[in-house]
Amino acid sequence: MGSRPTYALALVLPALILVAPVAAQPRNGPADPTARPGAASIPGVLISPDHSKLLVMERTAPSADGAPSRTFSALVVQPIGRGETRRLILPWRAKVKSVFWAPDGDRVAFTIIEDHGVSLWVGDPYSGVIRMLAGPVLSTAKGEPCSWFHSGEHLLCARVPGDPPQGVAAAGSLRPAGASQLAVYSLSGSERLLGHPAIHGEVSISPDGNYLLVETGEGAASGRIEVWDASSGAVVRVIDSKAQLGPRTEEADAVAAGPRSIEWRGDKPATLVWAEAQDGGNPGIAAKVRDRLFQLASPFTGGPVQFAELEFRSREIVWGGDNLAVVSESWNAPRRARSWIVKPEGGGAPRLLQGPSARTAPTGSFITRRKQGGGQVLLTAREGRMAYLVGPAYLDQIDLSTGQTQRLWRAQAPFREELVGVIDADEQRIIIRRGADPQTANYFLRDLKKRKVVALTSF
Repeated sequence: MGSRPTYALALVLPALILVAPVAAQPRNGPADPTARPGAASIPGVLISPDHSKLLVMERTAPSADGAPSRTFSALVVQPIGRGETRRLILPWRAKVKSVFWAPDGDRVAFTIIEDHGVSLWVGDPYSGVIRMLAGPVLSTAKGEPCSWFHSGEHLLCARVPGDPPQGVAAAGSLRPAGASQLAVYSLSGSERLLGHPAIHGEVSISPDGNYLLVETGEGAASGRIEVWDASSGAVVRVIDSKAQLGPRTEEADAVAAGPRSIEWRGDKPATLVWAEAQDGGNPGIAAKVRDRLFQLASPFTGGPVQFAELEFRSREIVWGGDNLAVVSESWNAPRRARSWIVKPEGGGAPRLLQGPSARTAPTGSFITRRKQGGGQVLLTAREGRMAYLVGPAYLDQIDLSTGQTQRLWRAQAPFREELVGVIDADEQRIIIRRGADPQTANYFLRDLKKRKVVALTSF
């Protein structure tokens, strides 16, 4: 919900961004760090949600200027531990663009750039067999074209709109440039269209898979934010009919009026949460309460319920359960930041995470995991007492009752090391990327308790 990595909504016209869950990763997700200058040939790697496999994505040849390739020519599934390495059997000279694990780690979906568009495929990581789910009809706009439903049985995609029905060509010609059509594809390859062609911004699926949160652009910087029925595409409720979407160049701490940073609550089947400025979004106005936080549960027929009010701007909420959410707030002039332990359902006064005199929030980003059959929740250990914070080159354990932190791992010179994911929080097993430079970076399984390091790749 602000400066910290979040799932805040931001419309990138004319792109559609589909939000997918990532397990046991920092809140900013497993962005491919090898897609940077000087790393033209090193493969990309994705950890499966069940932490049992690595998907090694071998890049196509770099361009003449040496820039890193944004497509892949081979997909190799490598077990973390014992097991047989398996190569997915791709079409000849395939250019794979987007790759995403199914929530259970038993399937891999990916897109292939073809001469006349982008197609959707799914592969079996155990046999290597692949099959096409949709021909070259997916949207070529920036951003990921597809996202798994949490059940792992369907994918939500943005496709190129089909031709308008006969006799309504005039209406079809009014479609804005960059319009896309939302569609649901089953593993059998069936297609179900949702809504009408439009310029869509961010689209996210509720943890129970029954609803969609959809941004629909009406102009360069405005639009609607709606809840759709995921089966029919019917609009269930309009959350904001005059949303200010897209990037804005505003002074520090200035925000849009009305609901903002709308997202699904990770620990609930279908509950939306958002922040609303109480000062009209103007930091120059004196106010004891800058933001209030609200939630609204399905079937979205009642009014939103307030569960917290903040002296500063809301920046992030990480969900742990009915009696645990970490709410972070900050202010830029003068610089202030702090985090609170809030009980969204249990009530009671919020508790400052770092004690009564703390002026800063815990440093780093909280690590989350994918809840079974649902969304992202706080990764904890020791019966929920401990959580984890990750920074550019360190991993901390934080006691949620006292705010005290303990450094579990830090990058070791002379190597360049980065944390990629947490395999087992209680056993303190993590995956790091290590190398003297991006061209020689490889992946290692590090056991912090046993002080063992095992190489997983040898690029």
